[in-house]
Amino acid sequence: MYDSETLFNMGKYRVRFSGKHEAIYDYDTGKHYTYFEMDKRSDKLAWFLTEKLGLKKGDRIGFCATNSVAFFDAFFTTYKTGLIITTYNCLLREKELFSLIENEAPKVIFYSGEFTFTVMSLREKGFTQEFICLDEPCEGDTYCYSDIMNNEDYKEPVNPGLDYEDIQMLIHTGGTTGTPKAAMISFRSIFYNSMADSTGFQLSENDTAILTLPLFHTAGWNVFTLPLLSIGGRIIIMRGFNPTKVLSAIREERPTVGISVETMYKALAMQPDFAETDFSCYRILVTGAAPTGRELLELFWAKGVKMVNAYGMTEVGPNNMCHPVGLIEIEDVRAKWNSCGIPAPFNQVRFVDDEGKDVPKGERGELVFGGKLLFSGYWNNPEATAVIMHDGWVHTGDMGYLDEDGFCYISGRKKNMFISGGENIFPQEIEDVIMLVPGVLEACIVGVPDPKWGEVGRVLIVRAPGVNVTREEIIKTVKTELSSIKVPKYVTFVDSVPKNAVGKRDLNEIRKLFGKPED
Repeated sequence: MYDSETLFNMGKYRVRFSGKHEAIYDYDTGKHYTYFEMDKRSDKLAWFLTEKLGLKKGDRIGFCATNSVAFFDAFFTTYKTGLIITTYNCLLREKELFSLIENEAPKVIFYSGEFTFTVMSLREKGFTQEFICLDEPCEGDTYCYSDIMNNEDYKEPVNPGLDYEDIQMLIHTGGTTGTPKAAMISFRSIFYNSMADSTGFQLSENDTAILTLPLFHTAGWNVFTLPLLSIGGRIIIMRGFNPTKVLSAIREERPTVGISVETMYKALAMQPDFAETDFSCYRILVTGAAPTGRELLELFWAKGVKMVNAYGMTEVGPNNMCHPVGLIEIEDVRAKWNSCGIPAPFNQVRFVDDEGKDVPKGERGELVFGGKLLFSGYWNNPEATAVIMHDGWVHTGDMGYLDEDGFCYISGRKKNMFISGGENIFPQEIEDVIMLVPGVLEACIVGVPDPKWGEVGRVLIVRAPGVNVTREEIIKTVKTELSSIKVPKYVTFVDSVPKNAVGKRDLNEIRKLFGKPED
């Protein structure tokens, strides 16, 4: 009973302390929302969904939308109704998107104007959900979102009876291969992740973050965004990522913490006004989804920003590794630039061999997680859940180790490891060395067939604009730092490495295009 009351009043507790404090600033519309206003908006949405549409605890509400305040109306509504939020990447192929929606069966789908044709296709395919447009006009729909928010004839919701193990969100995995799966994220997981972020990054009510990532991805929700809203901080939302607009917001709003992916940071650095933009407001910038190379990190370090690689996974929080930002200087960051940090609070971490036994410290093994941040399995997919979870531990499929200071280094995906001359080769180790070559923006290694060695490395290199990095420089650097068996046989220069919608490397596409010896 106590847990149920605590969860039901989670938003109200924040209002007690931060009611007049700004929670969300919608940069595109210029609208500001205090914690008191967000509490009232979520009351209205809760009443509409439960009383007007008859939804019950455990029913799903979906979003096919660009970032907007409505996502946060819905988030706070989950505490008041027990409804489950599921958010969709509407840029997926239609077949994949429709399959996800069919599996999760949301009773309501909120959508933004950009995806009107997607909704039309859903209707044509026989989907009968209540579709509600977040924008005006909203012809063809029974309800408009603005009408829900303008309604003053509502009552405060009644506690539906909540438990920390009840599911609060379905968040789709942003994996490098295969169709996304819906990870079930409980109230418990969301709570402990927020605590881990708040303590690990030393967040406070004085912190502000610009939300640059989409809310169909776990990092958009769970790295800084929800943790800041749990402690009274401030979030600036934008409909989509626009580097010019982000730099303007940095100059005007002076954010203090942030997370993006490598491609977004590259886009910022290439803007003409990047050089003049003062980044001294930032205590830390985090880069996720895939490791960011030293060449790009240096551009932000030069501005005095502690910009660090981190590690997260939808199924484990995702705040799993972080650098102790309050205890380190930029020189410390430089010294461990290719580390993803130390295990975040409330995470239990092990490195294991193929038999599930712990490997000695400093030796490579598969990274596995336990603890309070773990997800609750995949929605309607016990087979996939059984593959990734064993005896209460989530097996990440990532290979890595801890150094003598307790910092984690990722060597690469277990399935992406290749065998050359009988030796296991981990691409990340070689890529980190290549990233030390001046002018290399990105390096990606795949194993390709070889008649003598079985497999050899083929490295894809993205050069910085105007820099003429040569094959000889790449080979010489690797030979100097690593054993000869790890030297890639092929060096291929490319404009970009294929990525998926959340900035992770698309291994299927990479192997399709480059998984053979160079011609």
